[in-house]
Amino acid sequence: MKKYIQYIGLTLAVCLGFSCGDDFLDLSDPQEVTSEDFLLTVDDFEANMTGGYSLLQQADWYGRYMLLIPDVMGVDVKQNASANRGAAWAEFSGAPTTTQNENREFWKEIYEGIGNMNLMINADFTPIESREAEFNSIIGQAHAYRALAYFDLVRLFAQPYNFTGDAGHIGVPVITTFDTELLPERNTVAQVYDQIVEDFLVAIDMIPEGTGGANRITREAAQALLSRVYLYMEDYENAESLATEVIESGRYALVDSGNYANQFYPGGSSEAIFEIEFSLADNPGANHIGGMYKASGYGDYLPSQDLLDLLDPSDVRSTIFALDDGLDGSIYGSADGIGRRVNKYPSEGADNATDNVPVIRLSEMYLIRAEARVKKATPDGSGAQSDINFLRQKRWAAAADVTVTGADLITEILEERRRELCFEGHGVFDLNRNKLNLSRQDCTAPDDACFRTYPDDRFILAI
Repeated sequence: MKKYIQYIGLTLAVCLGFSCGDDFLDLSDPQEVTSEDFLLTVDDFEANMTGGYSLLQQADWYGRYMLLIPDVMGVDVKQNASANRGAAWAEFSGAPTTTQNENREFWKEIYEGIGNMNLMINADFTPIESREAEFNSIIGQAHAYRALAYFDLVRLFAQPYNFTGDAGHIGVPVITTFDTELLPERNTVAQVYDQIVEDFLVAIDMIPEGTGGANRITREAAQALLSRVYLYMEDYENAESLATEVIESGRYALVDSGNYANQFYPGGSSEAIFEIEFSLADNPGANHIGGMYKASGYGDYLPSQDLLDLLDPSDVRSTIFALDDGLDGSIYGSADGIGRRVNKYPSEGADNATDNVPVIRLSEMYLIRAEARVKKATPDGSGAQSDINFLRQKRWAAAADVTVTGADLITEILEERRRELCFEGHGVFDLNRNKLNLSRQDCTAPDDACFRTYPDDRFILAI
């Protein structure tokens, strides 16, 4: 968005200096702009794709709420006394007439992103031969972006894929054209996932292997995200296969223990597959996801004792918590009576809110592969154990090997997901897709929000 404002300013400056004709002022309604009006060069497509990535930074998408909402609805977060942002979700008190406006903002922001991608995907444009590969990569990214957008929508506003046997329950509208007059009906969840899979497969085919950085949707990022989608669909063979491709691509490596706690600041770590980049130029201040947890921000939410109990003090992941004597230890403290805050996004001072926001990273590939291996039709328990042992012992060198099997191994994997991916937006999604009840042992929300039984309409957002 900032870039488009700069372009408009530059155009006005040129006109003032060189006297544009009257037709410059004959502007069409911005709501009626089509691809024929501005998608005229490969550079135009690149600029529009850059604008799409900027949209992901918004607080009503990955800048804050796409990570915060699933987690405050889960078991790893508890409310501070000051909490009001996100409280309706944390307390399961929202309804179509009372839920915070962010439900509507989510819907609007994400469909805006989908609309921008539809313009590019459907544009009647043929690049010159020397830029064909570059153009194909951009269109591949547009397909992957649209897939991620629909995946986010269907996770937020619909029950999980396995809620019904054929995923025939109601999902969100699938729109693949740009039409401001369209009044679509909601598709089934199966239809939404079909579109997601199709778009990711197109992206994987179009984006060159081994190109692009973590601030873009690369071929490997599309594979990683599709692996996650297949896990949600309980297509474990494909989830395992794609996770393995990403792991064996050679592009990524788990960060060492000394860099774990600050891998998102400044970001671009060795295990970052796709993350939303933040710089001083687009600094959202306290509205960044880190501001929801840090004392220097809003500080609305704290780590639950449920989560802290899963972490050994010698596990490097325990270093993402900061002591805070200012918290009332009798209410908001941990088992030792000392208050703790989440410091997974640690930027402060002049660099505050410049932590990159993770969408998917290498550690999740091991977790997805482990879960897929133990849940597939012919389980590979030893393979799943190896994945969990490798990841856990990278974070906690003294950890004993996991030797349990079956349901106990699944429990181990889900607990490892909580240790590794806490505060990255997986909370209630993991509960819901695994058909688990919500049980908050350490709960500062109203009583009826501490324990809820699956299935529950409150596990998804009201439209």
